[in-house]
Amino acid sequence: MSHSLQQLRRGATQLALRQVIRAAAPLPLSAQRAALRSVVALGGHIPGLRRKVRDNMRLALGADVPAQAAGLYFQHVGWYWSNALATFNRGYAGTPIADEVQFDSSVSVLDEAVAERRGVILTSAHWCGHELAGAVINARHPMAMVVRQAPTAERQARKLKWYRALGVDIVLRPKGASSIKDAVAYLNVLKRGQTVAITPDLLADADRGIETHIFGRRVRLHAGAFALSLMAGAPLIRLSFRWQPDSTLVLTFDRAPAPSGEDRTAAIRAAADDWCRWFEARLRANPENWLFWLDRRWSNFLRAGGTA
Repeated sequence: MSHSLQQLRRGATQLALRQVIRAAAPLPLSAQRAALRSVVALGGHIPGLRRKVRDNMRLALGADVPAQAAGLYFQHVGWYWSNALATFNRGYAGTPIADEVQFDSSVSVLDEAVAERRGVILTSAHWCGHELAGAVINARHPMAMVVRQAPTAERQARKLKWYRALGVDIVLRPKGASSIKDAVAYLNVLKRGQTVAITPDLLADADRGIETHIFGRRVRLHAGAFALSLMAGAPLIRLSFRWQPDSTLVLTFDRAPAPSGEDRTAAIRAAADDWCRWFEARLRANPENWLFWLDRRWSNFLRAGGTA
C-alpha cells in the first residue's frame, strides 16, 4: 500500500473514531455499550472480515482451529470496545467493569510477587480487553503501563485521556527515546514497588528487539520486559484470560522463570523464547482471545510466512 493511501486510511479511521466518541458521549451507559457491541457484531458478519480472522488463526496455529473461534473473537472484541468507550466517557469507576472482570485463586501469585517489594513486571499479550483488566488489577496493586507516544498531538491527547480514565499511571515512551532513558524510567517505577505492565507481542523492526520463534517462524519481538527483569531482579508475572459463558472475564496469573546467566543476551533470549512458548500455548487453548488477529503487521507477517 502506498504512503498516500496509508495516510488516507489512517485519517479516515481517526475521523470515524472522533465521531463515534462524540456521538456516544451523551447516551446512557447501557446504550453506549449496546451500540458498540452491535457495530462489532455486524462487522463479524462481514464475510471478508470473518474469513481474514479465520485464515490468520489457521496460518498461525494450523487447520485444527475450532470452528467457533472466529465468532467468539468478535464477541470478545465487542465486549472490549463497548467497555472501552464507556470507560473513555465515564471513567473506570463509572462502569460495571469491576463486576465483570474477576480474579481466580492464582491472584495469590501476583500478591506474593508484589510482597517481595522489588516491583513486578506484568507481561500480557494483547488479549481482548487487556487494558481494562489492567484497571482492575491496578485497584488491587498500583500499576504503571508502558505507553508509546502517539504520532500527532490530537491522538496523544486522546491516549492520555484514555489512561486517566483507566486510573493507571503511565510511563511514556517518546518516539526515538533511548533504551537507557527507558530503563531508568522503568526502574524508578519498580523501585517504588509498583507493577510495570508490558506487552511483548509487538513486532520489532529488523534492527530492533531480539530474535525468537513463534507460530513455527522466526520473529523479532521487543525484549524490554525480559531485559528489565534481568536488570532489576523483579519477578516476571504472566497474565492470561478465561471467558465465562456469561461474558465475565477471569484473570489468571503465573510466574515465569527469572532470566539468569552470565551471558546477558542469551538470558534475555531464553526468557523471550519461554514467553513465546507460554503465549502460543495459551493462544492454542483459546485463539479467540487475541486482539491482534486483525492487526495489519501481524497479518502481513503471517501471510508472508514469517517476514514482518
